[in-house]
Order: sequence, then structure tokens, then C-alpha cells
Amino acid sequence: MSDLARTASLSGNRKQAAIAHGAMLLFSIFASSSFTVGAAITGTLHPLALTFGRFAVAGGIFLVIMLVLGKLRLPSLKEGLGYLLLGGSVSLYFVSMFEALLHTSALVTTALFALVPMMTAIIARFWLGQKLYTRLLVSLTIAGVGAVWVVFGGDVDRMLALALGPGEIIYLVGCVFYSAYSPMIRKLDKGASAMEVSFWTVLAGFLIVTAYGLPTIVETDWRAVPLWTWIGVVYLGIFTTLVCFFLVQFASTRLPSAKVMAYTYLFPVFVVLTDGLVRGLWPSPSVLAGVGVIAVAMVVLESG
Repeated sequence: MSDLARTASLSGNRKQAAIAHGAMLLFSIFASSSFTVGAAITGTLHPLALTFGRFAVAGGIFLVIMLVLGKLRLPSLKEGLGYLLLGGSVSLYFVSMFEALLHTSALVTTALFALVPMMTAIIARFWLGQKLYTRLLVSLTIAGVGAVWVVFGGDVDRMLALALGPGEIIYLVGCVFYSAYSPMIRKLDKGASAMEVSFWTVLAGFLIVTAYGLPTIVETDWRAVPLWTWIGVVYLGIFTTLVCFFLVQFASTRLPSAKVMAYTYLFPVFVVLTDGLVRGLWPSPSVLAGVGVIAVAMVVLESG
């Protein structure tokens, strides 16, 4: 390869990486809202029915888009099995999250989610051979501590009082499956577009959730579901499922898996900013300091 071609290739890779970082920033904005919305509507709809609804909304819209663009293509048997694995990992995570919210709070699940990037880094190391270099580990640890600090409002006693009950254990199992999601995308990548992979992953997740929760789905009195719950389901289906799936699929083939999942550390940051800008509920200086720690750690991590 000539020097000119090599330079052009490096420039193109840097541009793709920059776009991928932007995609994950947008992902963190949308996905951070799922905890609040999920906690608000879980009490009116069973977790399985709720997950079925969000996948149905996302899958239906995705199907229309694929048909309009003429990109609908039946996958091969091998591709189909890969999509089932991808859909299974995220559907199990979503079910575990909403099931956990019946037993614990959105605050606790957000804190436990801080373990996902480190889990992803470990899985990517053994599965993909991606390096666990010191800068990565230190940045992940600092950002994780900062995220937990923000989630618990800078209250050390509340952090130390975090106990693992049934809800927390259920959610941790779901987090393990979600941690494998980004490495799995890279492992199973066969050159298909992010939109195509996202659509079949959503469809696979929909089929798995439907098969697993069919009795609950059938028994649900859908006509009695409140309007605000339906609004929440549609929101989760479009923004935190359809859009987020596409963004993660796109970024996972352009960035190391640990860097992709590290953007989840920004979830509590965006929750704090939303409460401050929209509701005027700004946290204490110590919590804002935690937000600053996350920001610095993320800059160090993503610039390396």
C-alpha cells in the first residue's frame, strides 16, 4: 500500500471512529431515559408484556423502513443463528431489568449498570483478544466509581448500604448478557449493514420474548393499559430500542467493545443534567464533582 493510500485509509478510519463516538453519545442520551420511563410504567404492565410491546413497536417500524428502502433480505441459516444470539442477549437484559424494577429501585439498577463496561472489557479480552491495557482499566474504574457516586447522590452511607437482594441478582444476570452484546456484534460481523443487523436483532428479540412470555402476553388485558403507559411503551420502542440498537450496531464495528459500553457511564450524568435543566433540581456540589470525574475519565478513555 502506498503512503498516500495508507494516509487516506487512516484518515477514513479516524472519521468513522469520530462518527461512532457521536453515535454512542446520542445512544447514551436516549438510553439513559429508559430507567426513569421503565420505572414509571412497570407497575401497570408486566415486564414480559412491556418488553414484548417495545420490541413489537421497534420491529414494526423497522420492517416498514426496510421495505420502503428495499433492503429486506432473508438471512442465511448461519446469519439467522447469529441474530438469535444477539436478540437473545438484549431481550434477556430487558426482561431482567423490568423484572428487577418490581423488586428494587431505578437508582439501584442504574448503579449496578456501572459494572457493564468492565464486564464487556473482560469478555472482549477473552473472546476477541482486545487488550486490557492499564489506561483502559484505570479509566473504566474511575468512571465507574464516579457514576456510582452520582447515582447515590454523593452519600457514602447509601453506597455502602447497597445490598444484593433478588431484584439486584436478577438484574446482574441480565447485565452479564448485555455485556456480551457489543463483543458479539464484532464476533459475528459478516459485513452486513448496521440497519440490516439491527432489524434482524430486534426481530429475533421479539420472537424470543414472545415465545418465552406467551402466556403472560395473552393473559394481559391490553385494553385496560393506561394511555400514558402506551406512550411510554412507544417511546421505549422507538428511541431506546430501535434507535439505540442501530447506534450500538454501527459503533461496535468501529470501536473497541469496552469503549462502546463505556458510554453507559454517562447515563447518570444525563439524568442529572435533565433534572437540572428541565426541573431545576440541581444536585449538591459533591455530586457535580462526580459528574466532572466521569467526564474527565471518559475523555481520557475515548481519546486513547
